[in-house]
Amino acid sequence: MNTALRSTILHWRLPFGFFLLPIFLFALVVNPATDLLRLILAFTAIHLFLYPASHAFNSWYDKDEQSICLLKTPPPVTRSLLVSAWILDALALMTAFFVSWLFGLCLAVYTLASKAYSWPPIRFKRLPVSGWLGVGLIQGALTFFATVQGLGTPVTWTSGKLWLGVTIAAVFLWAIYPMTQIYQHEEDGLRGDQTISRKLGIRGTFVLSGLLMGLAGGLFFLWFFLYQGTGFAVLFLISEVPVAVYFTYWALQCWKNPKKANFRGTMVLNLLASGMTNLFFLWEILRIWRII
Repeated sequence: MNTALRSTILHWRLPFGFFLLPIFLFALVVNPATDLLRLILAFTAIHLFLYPASHAFNSWYDKDEQSICLLKTPPPVTRSLLVSAWILDALALMTAFFVSWLFGLCLAVYTLASKAYSWPPIRFKRLPVSGWLGVGLIQGALTFFATVQGLGTPVTWTSGKLWLGVTIAAVFLWAIYPMTQIYQHEEDGLRGDQTISRKLGIRGTFVLSGLLMGLAGGLFFLWFFLYQGTGFAVLFLISEVPVAVYFTYWALQCWKNPKKANFRGTMVLNLLASGMTNLFFLWEILRIWRII
């Protein structure tokens, strides 16, 4: 494979969509799709076009030399990466507007926000609180809202089920996002990016993420308790026990030795947290569809 093409595809970070899949699957639990084509198009627009476009644009301006999410040794970027970001954005929007005008409008806002996050003249990424809040609101709340409204018959805007879900999606992203930055303090500092994790330090990052993970878990429990019943709420908490155990174990290690806050630890936590949540949501979706 051509070196430039290989570098471009790697920087799309397509597998990273697995870590963000809980947002899509939770939206599918809230509003089970009745149209398979719309489901496929919505998934394609977000996971195959929108997220890779955002990653490509961010990687072009960051030009990381040390580990970034799912790339332990990122290859040098080439001009084709930036071109691919715009092409993928165009494909995302064309696909999204085919799903529905509201879904397309939400993804257009996401596209603009992701550019503002990375583009040097604005670059919210260098602002610890604004960048962190923006990720939760756009990658969490907005993406969840767009998916719920795009999958099938739109949920009424006054629905408590919808807005509790929107809140959960935002809190979930606010919880996990600082953990993706915890091993990048040195390289972020070289670029002048004062991320929320770098601002708080390693211990502060664990405290913030731990508290918000607990809050997100509590809100998920509340949602399932209110709309699916006590049994499903309890099962969700049980499914998250391995995540809590590993998070506590890793936090104690890093508390004693900050060098343990590394790429490997972050990837294990992300894989475990997203994997357990994805499995539970997928099981719930298949149950709703009467497949199991």
